[in-house]
Amino acid sequence: MDIRLLKTFCVVAKLENITQAAELLTFTQPTVSTQIRTLEEHFGVQLFERIGKKLYITDAGRYLIGPSEKILKIYGETVINMNCFSEVQDMRIGISTSYINSLLSPALLQLQINGNAGKVNVEICLNSSCVLNGLNNNQYDIGIVHDFISEKYLNTVMIHSEELVWAGHKKLMKDKKCPQLDDYPVINFRQGCTFRMLCDELLQKHRLNSTFEYSDFDSVKNAMTEGLGIALLPRSVVENLNTENENFHLFNERSELKIPLFAITRKDKNLSATVHTLIQRLQENSFMI
Repeated sequence: MDIRLLKTFCVVAKLENITQAAELLTFTQPTVSTQIRTLEEHFGVQLFERIGKKLYITDAGRYLIGPSEKILKIYGETVINMNCFSEVQDMRIGISTSYINSLLSPALLQLQINGNAGKVNVEICLNSSCVLNGLNNNQYDIGIVHDFISEKYLNTVMIHSEELVWAGHKKLMKDKKCPQLDDYPVINFRQGCTFRMLCDELLQKHRLNSTFEYSDFDSVKNAMTEGLGIALLPRSVVENLNTENENFHLFNERSELKIPLFAITRKDKNLSATVHTLIQRLQENSFMI
């Protein structure tokens, strides 16, 4: 039996929705339905019932969740441990913004601790297109980008998705109990990047204009921490700043925006076990956030 069938089953069981599971797994909806049907045929039982537009898990399906999670955990640990016996190879990574390092660094640390990481080269590119060009020119073994890049020659896997929140230094709040977004200067990203496109849509909604613009993520974050204005940033980044120094305010105004991260590799490139393990670690760490 294909171990991936159990992974698909666990995601469907958790979400109780074929369409959402397909999006998370980057499969088509028919592919997910076929995998569930194959698993049902393998065990000779029905795992889900569809009544109207609602999907319900059966008693057999509910039982299968526990054993499936145990099998997947054991399989994941086995893959990681077996990779220790293979030759560790160097790895070249292209990322589309420095924000990705907050997710990438813990995964690389895990590889290092397990002895799976050789020499690792990480290059911060201007945007996702630059990462893709580097991948096509064999400058990188793996790319990590914000944009979903749909190309037949690529394997594109979602590894993370995070809410964007409005944040500002508390010294900007002017002793207001209920500060409003339009009371403060807006720190934004340069034109052309994924963050900027998301921010522009929201700024137009609230009729806000950018006061400061920077070409990279760290500059926007640092400008916000210095009190120049408010910025739209990933929630984990702001929460980590508050952990270090509780001087930042999260606005109640919800952005209802999420910034995704995708790992891209070429299907025609023979990838090392280190690259495969890194992708697995990135996905695992994402579920822990």
